[in-house]
Amino acid sequence: MDAVTQKAMTKKSNLKSAGTKVSRGSKQWPPAKTVNSKRNQSSELRSTKLMSKVKPIIPPNFVENLFKQTRFTKKEIVGLCKLFKKLVAIYGAESTSSVAAMSSVVLITIPTQGFDRLMFREFLQNEFGITTEEILTDRIFCFFDQRNDGVIHEDEWITGLSVLLRGTQDERIKYTFTIYDLNNDGFITKEEIFSLLRNCLVKHPQDEDPDEGVRELVDIVLRKMDCDNDTKLSFEDFSTSVNKQSLLLEAFGQCLPSREISESFLNSISSVQ
Repeated sequence: MDAVTQKAMTKKSNLKSAGTKVSRGSKQWPPAKTVNSKRNQSSELRSTKLMSKVKPIIPPNFVENLFKQTRFTKKEIVGLCKLFKKLVAIYGAESTSSVAAMSSVVLITIPTQGFDRLMFREFLQNEFGITTEEILTDRIFCFFDQRNDGVIHEDEWITGLSVLLRGTQDERIKYTFTIYDLNNDGFITKEEIFSLLRNCLVKHPQDEDPDEGVRELVDIVLRKMDCDNDTKLSFEDFSTSVNKQSLLLEAFGQCLPSREISESFLNSISSVQ
């Protein structure tokens, strides 16, 4: 055996003993785990870029119909449509991330149809400062959810905001009466007034009977607002009382944003990209 052959065999033997497999012309591939990781990152990056390039398309007839139904301008409606998608994404992000955390699969998030009850309650608190009791936020949700399917859709959101932000006195009176009429029977009963006031006023009861003070307040309210003395408030009773004294509009709990917050929200619409 010549020296060259002996040297080559010795080198091969050393490589073999080191656990390295030698193959003529073979390419040293990275571990499969690294390749898959890079592929996933590349796929996610491509998906993100594609989604960032997609701009929401707002049908002209959609804007036209809402222009006829609401007190917003067409420009404001376009801004509200863009804002709706952003806010739904923001308030829906927490629930989406929770689902993703429980799964080992890479999720492609599909935007939700609109606000559910929890998302809408957070929206009312964060954007409008309406930090009222759950019983009232649920009633406000029902007012917006005209389809009664448990979701506030884009057109429902804009139509509802028209009343809250740009509604006439009559529209706002009708809205608040609807919120306070808990069982939708056309009257705000003595029991409903008690329930609404108790939730608003009784936080940390210190008296032996904290409800007694609430009952006395209910009687005072009825004496002031019950024009026909039938121990319940009809829409006519409520409307007449509010027109005489505007502070009674939200007599049983906050369900409208303040004028300052409303103006600030409306001014922000034009800057939505």
